[in-house]
Order: sequence, then structure tokens, then C-alpha cells
Amino acid sequence: MLRQFKTLCLGLATIGLTVGCANVATLPVQDASLTDQDGYEGRVRLVRFLDEPDGYCLDVPGPAGSELLEVPLVAHTCHPDPYLDQVFRFNQDPAREIRWTTEAHDLCFTPDAVEVGSRLHLRTCGEHPAQAFEYTIGQELKLVDADLCIHVERRGAGPRQPPGEGQDAYGRGLSVNAQYTHLMRFLELRQCGNGDPSMSRWKAIQ
Repeated sequence: MLRQFKTLCLGLATIGLTVGCANVATLPVQDASLTDQDGYEGRVRLVRFLDEPDGYCLDVPGPAGSELLEVPLVAHTCHPDPYLDQVFRFNQDPAREIRWTTEAHDLCFTPDAVEVGSRLHLRTCGEHPAQAFEYTIGQELKLVDADLCIHVERRGAGPRQPPGEGQDAYGRGLSVNAQYTHLMRFLELRQCGNGDPSMSRWKAIQ
């Protein structure tokens, strides 16, 4: 899919049409892993799809080029192709940040506080002590030096409530448009290895 899209973009460029192509990341077409010793660059998707058939990917809120950097980071419907608001660098240097790098920005995942329930924002890399993460054997993204991992929030019906129409035991993500075609859930820190792993297990996808 990505290779085909890039070919289309190159063809459009020859006739002066590149609308939408500039926001697509140029990534190698290869297998990738968050455990790669040389580091990873690409999308990160929740292993469990929950109520979203396209899956939930780590995401910077807002439209491409006009990202809402003061809004907490989210897991959002995965785009068909890797747009820049869903492409992150991980484990590419000793600092072990989850880094979002564009022509205009070089920012890192940063919890608002090192405590359960804290949400995450993009902040200047190196200016905050709690920006290092590790990928665990349990497929969680764990804050180094703290037993806290990145979870997606649970919304709607809980596990002890019968699911409502259109919901499952994990609730339904928050709609981000009137057509209800894109969903999101805020990210938050929760204790690692405790609770439902469906809400905290992540994998690399290109």
C-alpha cells in the first residue's frame, strides 16, 4: 500500500499535482520492530483493535501541519498510510525517547507527572527527566525508572456492565468527526502489567 501510494505521488509530481503527498512519511518498506537495536521509525499500533476495525495508532492530535500540541497525546484510528502525525522515532539514541520529528518540530513524549492517571504531551526533548521509555517483553511501553506504562483510556461501558449498542467491553472511543469514522482515546500512565493488557500492548507497523 505505501509503495503504491508513493508511486502515485511521484506520478502526480510530474504533472504538478502533489496534494496530500507531502504529509506522508517516507519509510523503508521492511519488517520493523520496537526492539530493533538500531532504533525504530514508523507507526505504533495497539495490538488489540477494540472497537476500531483499522486499529488505534499513537497520534498527535489535529490536522497535519496544524497539530494541536497543547492537547494531550492520543491513540487515533490508524491511517491507511503513515502520515507524519502518526510516525515516531523510538530507541534511536541512549535517551530512549519516543520522538516526533518533522521539518518544524523535534519533540518527545512527556508525562504531565510520574503518577497513575497522568496524560502525556509533546515537550522539548531533554528538558524533562521523565522522557525515557523501554519496550517490555509484555509489549508495553514502560517509563524508565517507574513501574508505569502507556495505556489507552477506557471509555463507555466498563467490563462489569453489559455493553450498549455499538459498544464492547472496552467502551467506544471518542468520535472525532460527525460521520463517526475516526475514533480516539487519550493516552495515560497506568501501572505496568496490572489490569487489562488489551489497553496497553503495542506493536510496530509500517
